[in-house]
Amino acid sequence: MRRILASGLLVLVLTACGSSQATSTPASTATTVAQASAPTAAASATPIATATALPTATAGPTRTPRPTRTPAPTPSPLPTQTVPPEITAEPAELDTPNLSEENAPPTPKPEPKPNPESNPDVPVRVMLPSVGIDAEPISVGLDEQRVPIVPKHDVGWYNLSARPGEGENVVFWGHVLRWKDSPDIPAPFANLKNAQIGDKVVVYTADGTEHAYAVTQQVWATPDQVQYILPVGSERVTLVSCIGDKVIGEQGVELTHRLITIAEPLN
Repeated sequence: MRRILASGLLVLVLTACGSSQATSTPASTATTVAQASAPTAAASATPIATATALPTATAGPTRTPRPTRTPAPTPSPLPTQTVPPEITAEPAELDTPNLSEENAPPTPKPEPKPNPESNPDVPVRVMLPSVGIDAEPISVGLDEQRVPIVPKHDVGWYNLSARPGEGENVVFWGHVLRWKDSPDIPAPFANLKNAQIGDKVVVYTADGTEHAYAVTQQVWATPDQVQYILPVGSERVTLVSCIGDKVIGEQGVELTHRLITIAEPLN
C-alpha cells in the first residue's frame, strides 16, 4: 500500500511538470504513451537547403578625389587706415589729409601683374561706375601679424579670397582718405559709401572675361568682424573700406567702423 501511494505521487509530480492533463497515469502507461507519441528523429529532420554563392561584384574604376584648397589664415582685424596722433593737430575742416610723409608707413610692394596664360582668372579690373570706381587692383595678402595689407593709393585684391567665377567670396579693399604727402591722389574708395542697392559692379579677369554683379547690401562692421571677408559658400564680391567717427588708439587715429559693400551675381 505504501509503495502504490509512493508511485502514484511520483507520477503526479512528473505529470504536473511535463503535461497539462489533470488525471494521473500509471507509470508503465505513461512510459508507453511517451514512447508512442515521441517523433522519430530521423523522420522529423528536415534537410538543410544548400546555399548558392552570390555573384562576386566587379570593382569599378577608382575615382580620383578633387584637390582641396588649403584654408587661408583668418585675418586679425579688417583692413584699416590709421592716422598717427601728430595729424590730429590739423584743423577740423581738413578731413581728407592723412599721414605726413615722414610718418607714412612703407608702401607694400605690389605683386607682378598676372600673366593671362598662367593666371587667366585673376581679377585685373574692378568697376562700380555709379560712384566713379574704376581700378586695376593689386594682389595683396596679410603681414606677419595677420593684418591685411592695404595699398596706399590702389585697390587691393585679397589674394587669399576667391577669384571671380569660383563660386565664393571675392574680396577687394581700399582707403577712403587721401594721404598728406600726396593730397592730389584721390583715395580709391572715397565715394564707396554713396553706392546704392542695385548698382552694377563689374570685375574683369586676366583672360578678358567680364563678371557682372549688383550691390545687394551695405553693412557697418566693427574691425573684428572678419567673417565678411571669409568664404561664405556662394559667389559674391565684397568691397571693404573705412567709415564712422575718428577715435584715438594706441597706433594713432582711425575710423571706428568698416563699410562692407556686398554685390551678388546678376542673373
